[in-house]
Parts: sequence; structure tokens; C-alpha cells
Amino acid sequence: MKAPRAALIAVLLTASRPGLAAPHRRHFEPDDLELEEPGILDFDLQAGPVWGTSDTGNHLVLPDFEVGLGLTSDVELDVSGTFTLDRENGQRHVTGDALWIAAKLGLFDTRDGNGDAWALGIELGPRLPTIDAAGVGYGALGLLGYTHHGLGLVLNAGTLIDPGASRNEHPTSLLLGLDLNAELDQRGAWSLQSELGFAHYLSSAPDELAFTLGATYAVSRRLDVSMMALSGFLPHTDHAGLLLGVSPQFGLW
Repeated sequence: MKAPRAALIAVLLTASRPGLAAPHRRHFEPDDLELEEPGILDFDLQAGPVWGTSDTGNHLVLPDFEVGLGLTSDVELDVSGTFTLDRENGQRHVTGDALWIAAKLGLFDTRDGNGDAWALGIELGPRLPTIDAAGVGYGALGLLGYTHHGLGLVLNAGTLIDPGASRNEHPTSLLLGLDLNAELDQRGAWSLQSELGFAHYLSSAPDELAFTLGATYAVSRRLDVSMMALSGFLPHTDHAGLLLGVSPQFGLW
């Protein structure tokens, strides 16, 4: 009887390890259609506390990041991801979302004399595993943007195929989102940002619906600082969060 009992205990302990739980993206963050100028390297870093759900718990974002490099006037290379410090069973550990290496392509851009502009783009590339995940996924987003006198709206639609708990498991979600940016003064120093992102999973993973609202101040031409509040509307989406951000830029050529 000892051998079966030991085997059962080993299975239970292994199943309870956080590393074998299926990784779950915190929430979908809609993107904009701003493309960096050729040779400009932009860092967008955010960190702060997030009040999670009963299954995810509270955590500290350290950090949520996006790095963009302008290659041409219509092509930008992006690397983005999120790492969090979580507390589970009285112990702290670090978890990470998939690392997305994507090309953002501007396909179409038209403007008229009334200050209206329309733009169309796509963002696509592989999603690589970081912590507690395996396999390689893929992401593809279509971006439709409209701008009118300092107010910019970008509609996001697409899909993400994420790395899973094993190489054969790939959580897949259909995405729909809206990104808003509004200039608050004539100099463009202050601006308002908001995002609404929804993800419907094709597996048993719970859907996500999150809303963010914040403001950005341009300290200089190459440095922005920001504050963003997060709110989740579905039971398994993080309830609330407050993120502080900094976005420095560097000219490489």
C-alpha cells in the first residue's frame, strides 16, 4: 500500500505546483497606430499594484513594457510583455505573460483639409513563452484609426494564440478593443488615454473585459510620464489597478 499512496501524494503535490498551472494573460491591451520615426527607440514602462480576483490574487506589475523601434516610416518592430510579482500560499513568485515580438505595419493613411485622418495597419508576430509556459504562439491584430483635431481612436480586432502549460496547449482568444488618445492642450503637453479591451477564449479559459483611463505629460520631446487606472468588469479579470509609467526615447540613427 505504501507505493500507491506515495504515488498519489506525488501526483497531488505536482498538480499543486504553480509552474504547472495554465498561464493566463492578465488582460488584453489595445494598441495604437502611432509608428516611431526611423531610428527612434521608444521604451514604454509601467509598474504598480493590481487588485486581482480570488483565483489570481493581488500582484505587483514589475513591469508592463513595450519597446518599439522605427525601421521605416511604415514599419515598426515591437517587443512587449508583462511580469508580475504574485503572492500564493504565503510565498512570493514571479509570473510572466507571453513575450510578443511583432511587426507593426502602416498600410494606408489619408488626410483631408478639415483635420480628419484615416489609417489602416496590422500588427503580427510570434508570442514566446517566459515563465511557467511552453511552446510558441502567434498574434495578429488589424488596426483601424481615425483622427480629428487631436482626438485619435483606433479599433483593434484580431486573435492571440498564446504559449500554454505544455507545448501542445495553446490558449486562443478572439480580440476586440478600442484605444483613445486626446490632446488636452494646444502645446500637446497633456493628453488623455483610455482603452477598452475584450478577449473571448475558444477554450475553457474565462473571458476578459478591462477598461483603463489615465493621463500623460510630455516632460520633453523625448520623455513622457503617465498615470493609468485599471478596472475589470468580468469575474476573472483583475478588479482594479494603478500604474505609473515612463516613456523615454533614444535616437539610434
